[in-house]
Amino acid sequence: MSKIDIYPAKHSTATKNDTNTTETPIEYKPSYVLIAIDTDKSMFENYQDSEPTPFRATLHACYNIIDSIALSGQQSIKGPVGIALADNDAKKSNFVEFEEPVPDVIKLLKSTKDQSEGELESNFERKGNFDLADFFLLCKNKLMNVKTEAYKKTVIYVTCDDNPLGSDHKRRFKVINESQKFASIDIKLIVVTFNPKFEGRNFYSEVLEASKSEPVEKVNSSNLKQKLSYLIRKKTNQKKVKFYPFNGDFERYMEVSVSKPTVSNRVMKNMHVTRDTQEEVKKTVKQSNADSYVCIYKKDGSGLVISKGERQILGETSVPVGYTLLCVNKSTLQPGWVLTPPYLMKKHANETQELFESIWQFCRDNDKCLVCFQKLKQASNVRFVELIPKLINNVRQFIVKILPFAPEIHYDIAKERQNDTTEVQENAMSNLIDALTIDYDVDSFQDPVESRKKAYIKSQLLEEKLEEIDEGVMPDSKIDKLIAPYIGTLALDTVPKKRERKTDYSRSRKK
Repeated sequence: MSKIDIYPAKHSTATKNDTNTTETPIEYKPSYVLIAIDTDKSMFENYQDSEPTPFRATLHACYNIIDSIALSGQQSIKGPVGIALADNDAKKSNFVEFEEPVPDVIKLLKSTKDQSEGELESNFERKGNFDLADFFLLCKNKLMNVKTEAYKKTVIYVTCDDNPLGSDHKRRFKVINESQKFASIDIKLIVVTFNPKFEGRNFYSEVLEASKSEPVEKVNSSNLKQKLSYLIRKKTNQKKVKFYPFNGDFERYMEVSVSKPTVSNRVMKNMHVTRDTQEEVKKTVKQSNADSYVCIYKKDGSGLVISKGERQILGETSVPVGYTLLCVNKSTLQPGWVLTPPYLMKKHANETQELFESIWQFCRDNDKCLVCFQKLKQASNVRFVELIPKLINNVRQFIVKILPFAPEIHYDIAKERQNDTTEVQENAMSNLIDALTIDYDVDSFQDPVESRKKAYIKSQLLEEKLEEIDEGVMPDSKIDKLIAPYIGTLALDTVPKKRERKTDYSRSRKK
């Protein structure tokens, strides 16, 4: 099956993104996270030689997560993260309020985390007795006072003291009683610790059981930032569509949500000022509607001119907008058949039927996928897609991948080759791969051009010097040092021997 492309016959100034209306943003509700940091003396002790103190590590994690949302495309420059310090002094407790401007919070955290260990301990270590129940009440009030409707509200308490109340049963009862109220007001309580010997089966097991929370989780400086990023809900584009499981019966359907798991950052350059008043305006491209179109059905052909009405008739199909199930089959996708980034499909929150779960479970148990029609808007192209069942973040979802038409497959299938390498070559290549293997991290590979743009925008936003760009790759000198012991073996064994010169002409040129 081939594909026919239709383009406007007259010049149109519409941009490429004008046709990309397959997804519409749903109502966005941010997740508000209150990071509660204990200031007991145990937070200023080193539990591992190569790790910073828990208090400093938590400050670093807070700085990194808030710094990451500064250019995340939020509608407001105010952040959904608050920070409270577990202290008897109310002024110290209110470290970072919700809805504070992100640039101001970044400056505060940067200046704080750069202090010495002695300064941090002197300025923030708690002195005297501490009422944990009153602090939990303070945390709840902070989240309850947020006027914006939230997707989720969470308190994450970072502590290294597993017995903050000692043998005081009265205060213990007060804390447990206060913890019970978290679940009733839809606030999730999470307790994490840097202390490897933290005993969470006594006091905190009762606290977390009362709040219907998970047990204490042990963290380190690297995975705390990752945990915080999971708690903050980032803005995503989703579309509610209909899924028709019975081909030909369009009266019965279920509602699903389709979203893109990856979003590319864009640095917009469309801000301009007027010539007279220097007023800031947004420059857009004027749209123009074409009266006729050219139907390209051959690569080098001149095309067929059709009218606007004819184009509309050509684009209409009997396939409804959404996904229509055709069959259940083994996956036919091959490596290299990736046309566009895949979609993720899950059951819509308002859908009450259990049909989605039943279909997903059947495909998962039998190693099958769904083959469907995909039509994302009226008069749009109909594509064949495969829906592959996956369990993502403990949610049953399908990965939606487009099946290509024959002309869209542009690679030759490699023929099987006999392995004629020597054992020396295999060992050298294995050692080379081991030497170049790295522990993958989301920051391992970055676009240097985009990183420079973001660094410049951030420097202007924070009114500070341009920071040094970390491109996330090892320098050439370090790579050369890693591969030096093995590359010589590969070169000696794989470079072909020079052909012996036999003719008089070639011998005369021999040096």
